Amino acid sequence: MVKTDIESFKEFVHKHPELIREVQKNKRPWKEVYQDWIVLGEEHESWNQYAKEKTEDKAKDKKQEERSHTQNARTDLTVGDIVAGLSKLQITDVQKYLSQFGSLMDAVQELLQQFNNQSDRSNQLPENRMNDYPSYKD
Repeated sequence: MVKTDIESFKEFVHKHPELIREVQKNKRPWKEVYQDWIVLGEEHESWNQYAKEKTEDKAKDKKQEERSHTQNARTDLTVGDIVAGLSKLQITDVQKYLSQFGSLMDAVQELLQQFNNQSDRSNQLPENRMNDYPSYKD
């Protein structure tokens, strides 16, 4: 059976319980965490602070490694992160979202046309409605 993105994300979150606490404290919404996970991937260094397995030695070693790597290739990491995120995009998902957006825009356009038609009708009403009623004179 093939794992879905949601199932993989759930597994990832269970390995990073600090993320759950952060969301529960209303510091970040789940949508933002999920989007970051899609773009950055599971192995990105930013997730280390949320992981279950935190030993001081591992943390110190990783921080030293990150510092040296960041100092040597700061721009490469940023470009690499973007490329990694783009490579994980599902073309079918993008097409689906664009299609939904197009449908939404069609519905909005139709609604605006209905409002426009109603305002045109109201402008066509006779200016003086008193002429529609018979007048009585004493």
